[in-house]
Amino acid sequence: MQDSKLLEKNSSNFNNSQIEKERPLTAHEKLMLNIRSSSSYLNSLIDNNPDPWYLYDLKGFIVDCNHPFEELIGYKKQEIIGKCFLKLKILPLIQRARAKIILDKNSAGIISNHDEYEFTRKDGSLINVEINTSLVEIDGHKLVMATVRDIENHAKKEEEFQKSVESREEMIEILYKQIEKNLQIVTSLMNLQKAHMRDNKDVDFLQDTQNRVKSIRKAYEKLLHSPELTQINFSEYSKSILSGLLSTYTPEPGNIRLDIQVEDAFMDLDTSIPLGMVLSELVSNSFRHAFKSNVMGQIRVIFNNRDNYYLLKVQDNGKGFPDGVNFDRNTSLGLQLVKSLVKQIDGEMKLKLTGGSCFSIKVPKSKNKEI
Repeated sequence: MQDSKLLEKNSSNFNNSQIEKERPLTAHEKLMLNIRSSSSYLNSLIDNNPDPWYLYDLKGFIVDCNHPFEELIGYKKQEIIGKCFLKLKILPLIQRARAKIILDKNSAGIISNHDEYEFTRKDGSLINVEINTSLVEIDGHKLVMATVRDIENHAKKEEEFQKSVESREEMIEILYKQIEKNLQIVTSLMNLQKAHMRDNKDVDFLQDTQNRVKSIRKAYEKLLHSPELTQINFSEYSKSILSGLLSTYTPEPGNIRLDIQVEDAFMDLDTSIPLGMVLSELVSNSFRHAFKSNVMGQIRVIFNNRDNYYLLKVQDNGKGFPDGVNFDRNTSLGLQLVKSLVKQIDGEMKLKLTGGSCFSIKVPKSKNKEI
């Protein structure tokens, strides 16, 4: 390989004697210096570079190239070394003027990147390439290193990758549709079961379970209509949950008004589903237990998307919790589930019992990032 000796003289930036004066060499440092002083070190690095490249001087004469470049153009190294690339058949005549302009820039110390050419192989076939150059100086010799990328091959790989991504997204979409369909079947089965129940407590228990399943199903429903298959807008998701609860507990115009104030926030399922289930549990609890019969009431849902956290508030102006009830020790399945879900998303929950009840859930974005 021509000029390899010139390159070898510049292959090491380490001075053995200088390092030894500062401190004793470690085993790995000795190995490194031995490798760098080896005559085959640089040649091995250059020859094993998988990217095609060629080296030329400031007059355009080719000094060296690697095997991938030979394979790319179909010429052997011996056929092009010492020849000006502006006069080789590799470069079509129509593109030589532009190549000469770039060579003049190189001579002025200016590099040129992302230049697209159409190379002619030895067999006459054409190939579209992108060339990036860098200036190097070796023992006073100013040279240009040109790396070549096969655009067609790169585009083909990108196309294959895109097809793979699209195929995977299709599979995910099919999976989500099946999950949503199965959850809908479960909800329908619960409706059939409720019709055969006589105990109101059992009916309420099944209704709570049904609401939990619905909140999960609605997340997948929103996911299927989202531009991305990994995130949903919690604002739309929460409104969908609340709409279902409103039709469940107030099928006809009633005395309870639902006030919704929610901000947009795109988040993944690991955060949105638990937070949606918390919302469903707390609002269901207010609908069922907060108000006396024939008394006007209001449930307010507030969701804020802050810089570092999400804040969900569910408050009502109902009768509040009975005297003597310890919320932290409450054994209600719904409240136990709420506490568990809040813990799952690293949230904090506070309860105020002034003029009704107000649950505040703060979820940090540091661990549950908005996408």
